[in-house]
Amino acid sequence: MKKIKMSSKNQIVIPAMVRERLKLRKGDLLTLYAVDDSHALLLKHPAPGGYAESLRGLGKDVWKKLGGADKYIKGERRSWDK
Repeated sequence: MKKIKMSSKNQIVIPAMVRERLKLRKGDLLTLYAVDDSHALLLKHPAPGGYAESLRGLGKDVWKKLGGADKYIKGERRSWDK
């Protein structure tokens, strides 16, 4: 993770590692969503196909860390019975 600083003109530079991973090129359109008071989500505008396709798989790493969606949901439901 690399820290970046906003300029006096409210501009930022997207680090090369992120540009490469997202395959960003000059002229690409991006959307920046404020998730909460300290998190934002940067999305590359999708090629024709729509936003749903560009968001596919967005949280799969989180679910893997939790042991899978089914396991997590079953655990949550068991906690309701306590």
